[in-house]
Amino acid sequence: MRGYKPFANADSLKSQIRTMLGEYDCNILDGIKDEDKKTLISTADQALRHEFDLLGSAPVILTPIDWHTDYKTGARWGKQYYLEIRGIKDSDIKVPWELSRCQHLLWLGEVYLLTKETKYAKEIIDEINWWIDDNPLMCSVNWTCAMDVAFRATNWLFALNMISSYEGFDDSFSYKICKSLWQHGFFIRNNLEKTVPYSNNHYVSDLVGLLYIGKLFSHSCKGKNWFSYGLKEFFEQVRIQVLPSGVHYERSVSYHRLMTELLSYPMYMLKRVGVRIPQDVEGRISNMFVYIAAYTKPNGFSPLIADNDDGRFVPLLKRDFRRHNYLTHFSSIENRFVALGIQPLYCLSSSIPVFFQDAGVAVIHKGEDYLYINHGGYSKKPKGDQILIDTHSHNDLLSFELSLGGEDILVDAGTYLYTSSQESRNEFRSTAKHNTIVVDGEEQNGFTEPFQVKRNVNKSVLKQVDEYVFEGEYSTIIGGLRHTRKFDFVGKELVISDTLEKNGSNHTAKLYFHFVTGMKPDLKNDAIFLNNGHKITFSIKPLQMELVEDCISPSYGTLEHSKTAIITYQFENKLQITTTVR
Repeated sequence: MRGYKPFANADSLKSQIRTMLGEYDCNILDGIKDEDKKTLISTADQALRHEFDLLGSAPVILTPIDWHTDYKTGARWGKQYYLEIRGIKDSDIKVPWELSRCQHLLWLGEVYLLTKETKYAKEIIDEINWWIDDNPLMCSVNWTCAMDVAFRATNWLFALNMISSYEGFDDSFSYKICKSLWQHGFFIRNNLEKTVPYSNNHYVSDLVGLLYIGKLFSHSCKGKNWFSYGLKEFFEQVRIQVLPSGVHYERSVSYHRLMTELLSYPMYMLKRVGVRIPQDVEGRISNMFVYIAAYTKPNGFSPLIADNDDGRFVPLLKRDFRRHNYLTHFSSIENRFVALGIQPLYCLSSSIPVFFQDAGVAVIHKGEDYLYINHGGYSKKPKGDQILIDTHSHNDLLSFELSLGGEDILVDAGTYLYTSSQESRNEFRSTAKHNTIVVDGEEQNGFTEPFQVKRNVNKSVLKQVDEYVFEGEYSTIIGGLRHTRKFDFVGKELVISDTLEKNGSNHTAKLYFHFVTGMKPDLKNDAIFLNNGHKITFSIKPLQMELVEDCISPSYGTLEHSKTAIITYQFENKLQITTTVR
């Protein structure tokens, strides 16, 4: 490997990792919640048993671990050159990728710090050796996506720092892991996922991998070059991808969490090694935490706006994927490790913004009541009326999530799947799968490939009318529909006023209300009564009201039974409806 300079011994490698990540000791987990400690031990023991629960698979024991298989379907990729590897019909390539991120090694390392039981450290060494032997450079399914290569390398570094005192972390292993980490850097630099005119979380992941690996090998010219390139592009991508309000431009809440980890974790490392951070870059990353504080519901969950694949960067504690607010708690297990010895990148005041105008999002907190208004539209700016664009957005303009008294009422249905089922993929990103209106069956935007849409929305805007009053509108190209929706949450009721304008007669409008799992709505006297005492009424009598069995996806690959109310109207030219939630 041209330019490769190994470390002199294991102690030299350990010293460099500590310089980057800080010095972990058994005290780093002092005072953590009993519940978190129990979770760490449980997940570490599962990792010892090779028991995995990934992407909705349910717990499965893999004996031995097959790094090349979608164990949900049995599909297996061979050890062939990475550019020749293709997807397998009805399978999910994300499963072997997710497994090979080796994020479960973190839990083994943390419990080693807690208990000093060598079986946890030994498992980390054994699995890394195993993975390296079973995945020759560029000759397996796990060398096809630079993002996952970067995740794996970084998670290895964190896990190795946790077991630096283990005697099995010796010179022989040090030589082997260093050679593989160098290969990881080589692969990332030569397979960057930069796209024009917009890059996304994949490219940022590549850059973050180069920052960590480049700094690790900063004693070599190649490592310095990786780090230098990664740093320049990293700062530039923050400026491009993070809106001034702090919202990530893809406007997916799940990916916002992932991007907050991807951007803030290496920032702590950069500060630790003495890199000067531009003020505007640090400011935008700081604002990302403010958005998390804003969108977190009173029950601690986040809304499931747009795409979600359960992605995390360095998941130091296994959590419900709808919980993101650990990022805003400096004493959380995650921040204990990544921010060790560094001041937090965020400072949350008592005043959290309501309107994130550049993202088309409003979030209202009134005590235990909560309203998230989504009118973000495209995650990328299209050129021309019918251009195909890659996006993590859904057809969810003027949709919303509602919680009352700290209890979820109306929710986004989530994502469910990506590549393994085009039918399910399109269903969960369709207009009808969101709390908005469908007229004459017209989609807000058309679908082609799993991450492409065909533009149909002509323009959209959201504005703040009063402190708790917002109004948005959009129009469509194909059907000529203009939909205006006003949210008034001033008093004790939520009042939603819809105006639909479309030339001609015999138009059918369907209002969709997706209820959280466990909610038992009852249709009676042209109103919807909920089992928790709330009531939804309409200003004009609908043509039809029906309650259908449905499902929502609280995390990738999983489904829960739910109820959806569909309220149907017919109109010509113009229709005005007022919906009141009491």
